[in-house]
Amino acid sequence: MATAIRAPENAYRCYEHLSTIPMVRIPRRVFPLKGKKYRGAWEYEVTSGDRVFYVPDESKRKVVVYYAGVHPKAVPIPP
Repeated sequence: MATAIRAPENAYRCYEHLSTIPMVRIPRRVFPLKGKKYRGAWEYEVTSGDRVFYVPDESKRKVVVYYAGVHPKAVPIPP
């Protein structure tokens, strides 16, 4: 992840958050996406230009990251 090179502290905080409390909101930083096609998907703003989009599965205690990188023009749709 190029973000880890540019902002290692932020990338580490993102990893820790996704590893421990992926469904806890942080205002303007971590939030669920809105709309039917994004049901269950969340966004983590690592830096102003870098995002992680993921789908947490609370019952399996896992997180599926489906996009990590520069802020896309259009929000990616989860698989």
